[in-house]
Amino acid sequence: MRIVFVHRAVFPERVGGTYTYIHDLGRRLAARGHEIHVIASARSAETAGFAVLDGLNIHRYAFQRLNPVMSTLQHLVHTYRAFGGIADKGPVDLLSVNDSHLGYGLARSRLGRASCQIPTYHAPSFLEYQFNIAWQAKTEQSAVRRAALRIASPSLARWQRRFEAGVLASAQAVLVLSRYTLGHIERYHPHVDPAKVRIIPSGVDTERFRPPEDKAAVKRSLGIDGRATVLLTVRNLSPRMGLENLIEAVATIAGSRSAREAGLALLICGDGRLRQQLGEMVRERGLGNTVKLLGRVAHEDLPRYYQAADLFVLPTEAMEGFGIVTIEALASGTPVLGRPARATP
Repeated sequence: MRIVFVHRAVFPERVGGTYTYIHDLGRRLAARGHEIHVIASARSAETAGFAVLDGLNIHRYAFQRLNPVMSTLQHLVHTYRAFGGIADKGPVDLLSVNDSHLGYGLARSRLGRASCQIPTYHAPSFLEYQFNIAWQAKTEQSAVRRAALRIASPSLARWQRRFEAGVLASAQAVLVLSRYTLGHIERYHPHVDPAKVRIIPSGVDTERFRPPEDKAAVKRSLGIDGRATVLLTVRNLSPRMGLENLIEAVATIAGSRSAREAGLALLICGDGRLRQQLGEMVRERGLGNTVKLLGRVAHEDLPRYYQAADLFVLPTEAMEGFGIVTIEALASGTPVLGRPARATP
């Protein structure tokens, strides 16, 4: 089959979550003989263009980041054009839209309707948008900008919800990764026939994520004391991830005798808009020797961090649609402590 995935970004420019999910699924389908294409935006004009990675045909387009309306319009135009170029070389059997901002116009078009459409619904983007805007308004110093955010937010959220509804309405079937995400469709998109929604959980490569033979040796290879008690989290540093709460929790216990004896260390892998704020929290609470913000860890190095950890912590506040990091940790032999947030239980 000729299969086209549409998503906001593509591995390895972005890793984790839906980006890793699409890449791993795509390369395994390619290994079974399917022709896989991925349409995504690029972070810069230098990374735009065509490439082949792990058997996937990657089509990246550059766009100019402007206001939400103009950015979305650019995405819609670019994804339609890219899909048209693929379809010109032969019929597309399956179209999988993973981001309604990018795929709405294509899904609703005559060109898109010529293919079987099976989108994967990861989460309600309009809810995540509202969560992020609330955080942005809370931290914005300018009263004028705060007011502008609050005025524009409801209209933009309704717009996003309509995009989701349009993609789901065009689908012959819909995939979700968890019962929790299915619940979002039932609640916010009741027009979708439940019979066409299928729950297919994600997975991980158990050759790549596996228990270590010697945990202390793995710790030392990463420059960590082999006797230290290591807490790990791997997250996009965004507001809904609850990382501020995790740092506060570590601050509460870091000075205790048991924490000192255990050589407690918290490693935070990932990057995002909260990087500076979290760094300031660590400094203000005197946790420089306990909490390490490692930034984006190289894809090939990530399994060692899971192996080195004694406990993986998932402090998500909202909308944990599946939690691939949870099963990456468990596959590595590392127990997981997670808040009862959405799909985590």
